[in-house]
Amino acid sequence: MSSSQFYEIRIEGHLGTSWSPWLEDMTIIHTKDGETILAGLLRDQAALHGVFSRIRDLGLPLVEVKRTIFQE
Repeated sequence: MSSSQFYEIRIEGHLGTSWSPWLEDMTIIHTKDGETILAGLLRDQAALHGVFSRIRDLGLPLVEVKRTIFQE
């Protein structure tokens, strides 16, 4: 049995949904308080660090990261 890791990454500001393919196809959700939640399964730590690097490259402040184990 394999397990994937589901992440919710909260950033300041609203990020357009067109960025999803560049961010490992994570779902982009806007909150009323002006933040964006990136939610989705990431295959490994390298993919997670890639998303972090892209958030940094966009100059968006990271607010919170949550990880949940998802059993397939």
